[in-house]
Amino acid sequence: MRIEFVMLGADYIPISVATLLPTEVVGLDLFQQESKNDQYKLYRASDYPLTMDDLSRLRGRGVTRLYISKAARAVYQTYLRKVATSSDSDSVPLIARVGALNEVVRDVLETAFKRDDVDKTVHAAERLGSLATEIISQDEFTVSDLFQVLHHDYATFTHSANVAFYAGILATELGYSKENVERITTGGLLHDLGKLEIGEEILCKPGKLDESEFRKIRLHPGLGFKKLAHREDLCEGQLMMAYQHHERLDGRGYPVGCVDSDLHPWAKICAVVDVFEALTSQRPYRTPMPRSKALELQSRDSGKAFDPEILACWKSIIQRDSAS
Repeated sequence: MRIEFVMLGADYIPISVATLLPTEVVGLDLFQQESKNDQYKLYRASDYPLTMDDLSRLRGRGVTRLYISKAARAVYQTYLRKVATSSDSDSVPLIARVGALNEVVRDVLETAFKRDDVDKTVHAAERLGSLATEIISQDEFTVSDLFQVLHHDYATFTHSANVAFYAGILATELGYSKENVERITTGGLLHDLGKLEIGEEILCKPGKLDESEFRKIRLHPGLGFKKLAHREDLCEGQLMMAYQHHERLDGRGYPVGCVDSDLHPWAKICAVVDVFEALTSQRPYRTPMPRSKALELQSRDSGKAFDPEILACWKSIIQRDSAS
């Protein structure tokens, strides 16, 4: 196998090791970043298959990301779709399907959000929500599988993808039917659609927002609702996930200041996981918070901002995963 070094630059993108299958020829060169000299080293050539030992050694060294050239992105996306939609549980481990689906969700959402085409975004969200629900409903699925592959940057499409997975997991634990879990997951993918109307200079501001900027941020639930409200292919609960996910039980939320009795149950689910995701992901103004600390902060607002039963269920999911 040839070895080469390439200077670090803008020509490479990271991929999750969890999406790579043993004995599968991915069809693209895989690189590993050399931390000492800031270069890329060829790890595996495109025509050379991976083995389980290779993957085990990578994970044993704490390597969760490899790199591919940007020019190979389309090949990688084709590979991911093949893995994410595979029904062969013997040859495709669930963790690989979870990782592949997460990458596909982020890629599709990013493309849809950039185009700002509501029709295509909703249709993509419905397809992805169905795929995600199929995986979440598997008996062997665990939250740990998801935590291993999630990204935690502050891009709107990343946040929406994570919230959708979390909402689907929480809805499943709360006993919702598979059909409604799929709708809730789709709603999670669409819940922040209104942020596409907010400038990047505000969404990515590294410091504290001033009052004028915060007023603009507070508009995004209403803007998202307006984009979606006329659609007959979305149900009330999904619309309320977009409109009410920043409302609070005590009436101190926005955009309207609804109280507990006015809030849709799906919006309450979205509110819990939306804040949890924001607290535990990278933000321009702070580093990610440990999950235990995020739950502790949310617990202080139980009954005020968050539905106590829904929050307690989410805490039990996260704590059970941590214990295992």
